[in-house]
Amino acid sequence: MIASYQWLRALCPTDAGPERVAELLTSRGLTVDSLDAGATDVALEIDIPANRPDCLGHVGLARELAAGLGVERAEEIDPPTADGAPVTDSFAVTIDEPDLCRRYTASLVRNVQVGPSPAWVVERLTTCGLRSINNVVDASNLVLLETGHPIHFFDAATLKGGHVRIRCATDGEPFTTLDDEPRALTANTLMIADDERPLALAGVMGGADSEIGESTEQVLIEAAWFAPSSIRGTARRLGMHTDASHRFERGADPEGVLRAQRLAQRLLGELAGGKPAPGLIDAHPLPHVRPSRTLRESELPRLLGFSPESDHIQSAFAALELDPMPGDEGVWNVTVPSWRVDLEVEADLVEEVARHVGYDNIPTVGDEARPAPPSRSERATEERARDLTSQLGFHEAFGYSMVGQGEDAAWVEPDSPKPMQVENPIADWLSQMRRSILPTLRRAAELNHRRGQTDVRLFEVGRVFLRPDDAAEGDFPHESLRLGLAWSGAARPRHWSRPTDCVTLPELQGLVERLLAGLQPSVKRLPVAGGPSAYQPGRAVTWKDPDGKAVAWAGHIHPDLCDDLPDGILFAELVLDHVGRTETVSYRRISRYPAVHRDLAVVVPADLSYERLLLTVTDVPSPAPVDFNAVDRYQGPPLAAGEASLTLRATLSPEDRTLTDEEIDGYRRAMIDALGRNLGVEIRQGD
Repeated sequence: MIASYQWLRALCPTDAGPERVAELLTSRGLTVDSLDAGATDVALEIDIPANRPDCLGHVGLARELAAGLGVERAEEIDPPTADGAPVTDSFAVTIDEPDLCRRYTASLVRNVQVGPSPAWVVERLTTCGLRSINNVVDASNLVLLETGHPIHFFDAATLKGGHVRIRCATDGEPFTTLDDEPRALTANTLMIADDERPLALAGVMGGADSEIGESTEQVLIEAAWFAPSSIRGTARRLGMHTDASHRFERGADPEGVLRAQRLAQRLLGELAGGKPAPGLIDAHPLPHVRPSRTLRESELPRLLGFSPESDHIQSAFAALELDPMPGDEGVWNVTVPSWRVDLEVEADLVEEVARHVGYDNIPTVGDEARPAPPSRSERATEERARDLTSQLGFHEAFGYSMVGQGEDAAWVEPDSPKPMQVENPIADWLSQMRRSILPTLRRAAELNHRRGQTDVRLFEVGRVFLRPDDAAEGDFPHESLRLGLAWSGAARPRHWSRPTDCVTLPELQGLVERLLAGLQPSVKRLPVAGGPSAYQPGRAVTWKDPDGKAVAWAGHIHPDLCDDLPDGILFAELVLDHVGRTETVSYRRISRYPAVHRDLAVVVPADLSYERLLLTVTDVPSPAPVDFNAVDRYQGPPLAAGEASLTLRATLSPEDRTLTDEEIDGYRRAMIDALGRNLGVEIRQGD
């Protein structure tokens, strides 16, 4: 809505400048988007909330301004002096649809002379974004802009039978509106009609047969209250959005019809020389009853986080014309004005107190129940995980934090906490908080496969929700940060120059280890067989911390969970909480000295894990930084059954000198001794 600064000052006397008025309205929830200064006035473009139709006129804005400034609004001007025969001698009103039209008022102004409007009217309308038509039409627009209540002027001479009926149209009833567009009406369209024909679409637009023309001398003024649902339906069915329908469909003031009538009569007298007829037709089948509401002071700290003084509560309600009355201890009773259609529940009254006190004046207090925001190191880990995974050729997916009942059961370890239920899920498949990130990633992979995308490389970084079984009611869960991977199809990008191999577990295993090393280089973790039940037995691995806590899983999905997925698809999940701890990464200069390689060919039990072998040799003190790689494995004659030959290569990279033969041989013997002592492993004969 565009409002006039000078018009607001006329309704609410104040010395506040346009900037101060804009600041005050914005602080009260009526955001002023811009100020446009003209020669003598300033236009304020205001964003009016949909639930505040009372502010779609200058009177409503002046109420808010007066409440914020603590001043009195200008008094209403008395109605003009009436003359001649009463309006009831010429016209009568019948409401056939009282549920759709609860109040209809009509008054008559005679001796109207249609002509141009004075300069102040043209300037005021221009400031508000309207153009001047003539003095009579301009008067109706001034009433709309000042009161926020739409009215309609009929040329009284065109009404047949002196009878105004508010009725519904018949199916297919023809009607031509003011814009000369023929309309085909339906049975649920509310109309204003005389004894012979329709005159107007109630609350939307008048008709061409009864519009004001240059020869108009008598004007019948309509000011009514129409049901918002009826006006909204008519406007949508006919594709018409007018200033009148915009206000009626949000809820007009049923008592505001009287102010609109008085202002319209006065303006027709001042601008067009009209003389009002005595009396007012006021058809009021369902009188408006001002509702009462109750506010408990205990709700204020619960919803606002602080407790205003009782005097502040009373002054807030009084400034907003809510007629506050103290009730029982800590209870306030208020009567809602007819123009405040938005005050329906107790929380609305709490908001009114907050608006009047001022949102900026509400003190900031700590909230011990609020979960701590992610630390800088957590955010860094999250971004590092995204960078590493995308650099490895994966595309990021985003999934819901909720899953269906039992959907994540197979993806978590048996001792995981029970899932947290969602009280009001928007769908059955979003009824509990996820404990693993893979169910949502599985959905994304399945969607890709259904659409013909066989080469899938997806990852998701997100949180899972784990609340211990012994947690107290209301406790927040632990939000564990996870990285999930889904991989199927080609192991490498397809190219005509080489055959396409499908991804296998060793490739995913290598990818996980690269991620673990990139996130926490100082910790060495080796995989062990096994994983949650969602993976195929014998085709899954788990990485654990030295203290035995699992930090990652990877493997082929179990056939029972494949559904529309291919058998070869693999999934992995990393617990970033455990692998992204803050640590200082140190770098060393590339050695200028030659590396030294020593191979250990050992005979080991065939079921001995490489992890145990590697942990044993890494515990041996080395004279220089060392890396280990398994370069050969053999099983068969002449080895005994149940034995295997493994060649382990140690690469020493001295930093400051060349190693001596004695140092190298001594280190090799120490490794052999450790293997024999701890694992019973022997060096292969002939080595």
